[in-house]
Amino acid sequence: MNESGIGTVLGKEYDRIAGTIGREDAFYERILALHSTYYGKILDIACGPGLLLKKLSDAAPRAQLFGIDISPKLCEIAKERNPEAEIQVGDAESLPYADETFDFVFMTETLAHLPRPSKALSEAHRVLKPTGIFILTVPNRDWLRYEFYERMRKEKFPTGTHYFRFKEIESLLRGSGFRITRYMGSDNLYYYEPYHRYEQMLAFFLPFLHKRMKRLLFKCQKDVQTPMLGRQ
Repeated sequence: MNESGIGTVLGKEYDRIAGTIGREDAFYERILALHSTYYGKILDIACGPGLLLKKLSDAAPRAQLFGIDISPKLCEIAKERNPEAEIQVGDAESLPYADETFDFVFMTETLAHLPRPSKALSEAHRVLKPTGIFILTVPNRDWLRYEFYERMRKEKFPTGTHYFRFKEIESLLRGSGFRITRYMGSDNLYYYEPYHRYEQMLAFFLPFLHKRMKRLLFKCQKDVQTPMLGRQ
């Protein structure tokens, strides 16, 4: 089956679970807190039901919002939630946008489900302006409760979920031409919301705890001093 055929199959699989995709408001608020001001052209890769786009429309009402997802059903939901945004069906590993188009590119809870993460990161790098901001979130293999969670979880995503170690994702980002300017942990160290806010407070004084939380949130910029590895 060619890549187009695989994309169609995956799109249908994500259509099937469309109603289960999305996270709580606190997660998106932490993502937006990574940077102070949003403006210009903003792309959400694998935008899902458009929850982050909605937060962005509230935070930056004058920005031009774009979303792309492999699921036609999720794109429909996202468009209903964000009628002002330009949303289309497409593949994170082959973005239909010109080079250096966007001031901000988001890729949240996406990389863990892609067969070629380095390709997707290279595409994000390509469409980001030279002075743009790339924001990425991934599940963390170094999470304090990972082993317990791994025994209990029931996978629901068609492509599975890859949990990244900090060094692994750091290497992937560097190889794709990015440098990390800020990172933080999210979801939980041990406790979930609403108690997780106390873990966040503790991590303010003990920053290494961020690397032991369930998810890692990264703010990145293009690294002009580091050449990109060849695209795969």
